[in-house]
Amino acid sequence: MRVAHVVSEAVPFSKTGGLADVAGALPKAQAALGLDVCVVLPAHRTTVPTPPPGEPVGTVQVMGLPGKVYELVQEGVRFLFLDCPPLFVRPALYGLPEGDFPDNPMRFAWFARAALQVTLDREVFHVHDWQAALVPFLLVSEGERRRPQPPTVITVHNLAYQGVFPPWVLQACQLPEAYFTMEFLEYYGQVNFLKAGLTTASAITAVSPTYAREILTPAFGCGLEGVLASRKERLFGILNGLDEDLWDPSKDTALPMPYGRENIVAGKQAAAQELRRVLKMSPSSRPILGMVSRLTEQKGADVVVAALEDILHLGFDLVILGTGEARFEELLQAAQQAHPDRVAVALRFDDRLARLIYAGSSLFLMPSRWEPCGLGQMIAMRYGTLPVVHATGGLADTVRDAAAPEGNGFVFSPLTPQELVKALQRAQDLFAQPEAWHAMQKRAISQDFSWKTSAEKYIQLYRWLMGMQPRP
Repeated sequence: MRVAHVVSEAVPFSKTGGLADVAGALPKAQAALGLDVCVVLPAHRTTVPTPPPGEPVGTVQVMGLPGKVYELVQEGVRFLFLDCPPLFVRPALYGLPEGDFPDNPMRFAWFARAALQVTLDREVFHVHDWQAALVPFLLVSEGERRRPQPPTVITVHNLAYQGVFPPWVLQACQLPEAYFTMEFLEYYGQVNFLKAGLTTASAITAVSPTYAREILTPAFGCGLEGVLASRKERLFGILNGLDEDLWDPSKDTALPMPYGRENIVAGKQAAAQELRRVLKMSPSSRPILGMVSRLTEQKGADVVVAALEDILHLGFDLVILGTGEARFEELLQAAQQAHPDRVAVALRFDDRLARLIYAGSSLFLMPSRWEPCGLGQMIAMRYGTLPVVHATGGLADTVRDAAAPEGNGFVFSPLTPQELVKALQRAQDLFAQPEAWHAMQKRAISQDFSWKTSAEKYIQLYRWLMGMQPRP
């Protein structure tokens, strides 16, 4: 089976968020299962002299703009980079702090059209988020150019980002005005790229079963719940996996001592001591509550700030890594100044520090208002750290509360400071029982979040769409 993933970012080549992690890991897992997989990406780079990855293998001509195609084969996956310097030589992928790039609709319309030019041999198209959502739309609206028409899957990683633009982009992107209707492109008088993909793809997937149900409701549907409800029979929830080669405490060189299930206590103690040293915190045996996150309301930063004094009163030290809204950064810095031995806040991106937090913390905090899937809770468990999560999206699908027979963390709802503190009180009570605590740590580190299961489910979906097996 010849599958093309069309996506705007993928590790290790480009990244702004979890989309890139998925696009780097899922194709690799599918290739390992025997698929012929290619990934089509923009050749993002910050300067013209910087060469794109791979070797030049061809050219494209789209919307009056020429581009070059570069190929790189890595871990069984063929990556095709579409290089068009006027569109993709930028200091960032989508925009600057003051706002998105105004030509984003043209950039990603060019990308979708160019992707179709370089994938003439593909039997299935799997596209990701609004940046690639025009691929299934173009196959439908301009389908006479490709027969038979291949099945398409669109994965929604975060429905909040939809690619909504003024109507003038129809002409600029060479989109047929006949499709500027409620059934396809039109969204409250605007052009909605994601809606175009949702209405024309053969199947829609969300990145966790719970999120697939949530986005059918007004609370999580972001204005597209009606569109999704009309295609409910074609909507599937498939949980993201975790790249277990990338996140492995037994091989992680960022840690002072590698560890696994058998020496988890010693390994985590060593990581906690190193974490305190790096952050200039006083040595202590108090449990560390870690958080690696964007500091926004979506991630529950407001709830953490409101509960902070109670968190310290319960006996936890708090370590937070990330950047976000200025108001949360300022409040957390003030808390650090008030409690220099108990609170450490690092307002930056720092991969080694993140790994030390995952390993050295006793608990990992993810109080997200919504979380389509989430990787942090999976990474934390991989490192034997128990997650404390709000019951939403992928967090609800991966974390079972300590009260359950096979509990691997602490789940709370509704999302309030009071309920968070209650969950942490339960965690503190369990921490006071070393035998029960270590048993849960071992249960957490033994979880299987590998991509193999998810990759197999996507293959079953492809086979159904090709008429090769019953509906999964």
